[in-house]
Amino acid sequence: HDFNNLLTGILNCIALSKSLAEPEDKIFESLAMAEKASRLAKDLTHQLFTFAKIGEPVRKITSITEIIKDAVGLMPSDFNAKCEISIPDDLRLVEVDRGQMSRVFHNLVINAKEAMPRGGVIKVSAENTSVSARDGLPLKEGSYIKVSIKDRGHGISRKNLQKIFDPYFTTKQRGNRKGTGLGLAICYSIIKNHDGHITVTSEEGAGTTFCIYLPAPPALF
Repeated sequence: HDFNNLLTGILNCIALSKSLAEPEDKIFESLAMAEKASRLAKDLTHQLFTFAKIGEPVRKITSITEIIKDAVGLMPSDFNAKCEISIPDDLRLVEVDRGQMSRVFHNLVINAKEAMPRGGVIKVSAENTSVSARDGLPLKEGSYIKVSIKDRGHGISRKNLQKIFDPYFTTKQRGNRKGTGLGLAICYSIIKNHDGHITVTSEEGAGTTFCIYLPAPPALF
């Protein structure tokens, strides 16, 4: 919090200095670069704080459909991808922390959009499923819901796929304010804290699919 306040003070000073300079001045370009770097640092600080404070979820029985639709509805105004949502009416209820789960879907949809810079279709679907030992998933046997988020972007190489959920790993340029490498790590931690699991499959040039498994025990039906 203190560090974030310091960065806010720095940004305010830079903004004031820019207002006293002309765009053609040499100092103006340097101030713009300093402002960009400070905003990157502020964004990273926010993500670090979010990652550090993820605790035990405050769970409530809810419909994942509502959370998904709310998360998609909060996309920024410059969002140039179309989301197609396909969820059956009989999708089982889950017991989750609504805020944390909204963060997961928001991050994954933004991630899919960034994989398609020229726009495209992001397919979000959900289904009832069951997990058994033969599925090879690190989950207890039982009833689950499975949410899939699929894009037709540039895909992820096999080498990078193994590290995709590691904190600070990113395939994006570090100069990009979105390339801090914490978004997917946050998703992984939240899903794990909900006794669920997240998987990813990808093919370079063909797209990526993230699948989320969340417990949906019969007691919630």
